[in-house]
Amino acid sequence: MNKIQLVASYAKQAASYSTQLQQYQSQLQNMMLNPSTIMPDDLNKLTRGIGEIMSAGNSIGNTYAEVDSNFSKTYNSPLAGDFADRFRSWTTNSQDTLGSAMRAAGLQRDSYTSDTAALNALWNKSQSSQGTVAAIQTLSEINVEQIQHTRKLEQLLSSQNLATSTFMASQNAKAQDKQNVEDVISVMPKPVKLQDMKTKKISVD
Repeated sequence: MNKIQLVASYAKQAASYSTQLQQYQSQLQNMMLNPSTIMPDDLNKLTRGIGEIMSAGNSIGNTYAEVDSNFSKTYNSPLAGDFADRFRSWTTNSQDTLGSAMRAAGLQRDSYTSDTAALNALWNKSQSSQGTVAAIQTLSEINVEQIQHTRKLEQLLSSQNLATSTFMASQNAKAQDKQNVEDVISVMPKPVKLQDMKTKKISVD
């Protein structure tokens, strides 16, 4: 039950991430239309926000891959095992969004301690080699993909929550059926033990 409640809260969190990324996308579009008005602080806040959401999403994906894997082993649930694989796949695809963009720019994601630091490095490299508008376009493309990933994460969490609720309801029903049988047995009369029969001598007149 704790797992179900926690997943529901993370699904809401993913939905809020998606909304925030859409707001960032509007800011990026405005920057592309008016590159001369870009303020360094605004850009830093935007890249930091995108980077933090990317990191948070990946953390959720990794966490629930492990949670579902453990749940699958504990409750012998193949469905939970399937969800563990799906969360791993989601996390890999999400991380590849930034990793691919960095490789195209001649950078390595592993060289940076956070997604925010990696985005800043990508911004600086793209701006110096292609110009401000092109650098903003690169960030915009990453952000658009991250919006899609975040929506998928929300859907995955919601599907997993429904599946877990259904599984637990099934387990509870089985437990209740077992208890009902035990209750019936407990009130049944105990079988009478057969005593050894003693043979009687019968006299014939």
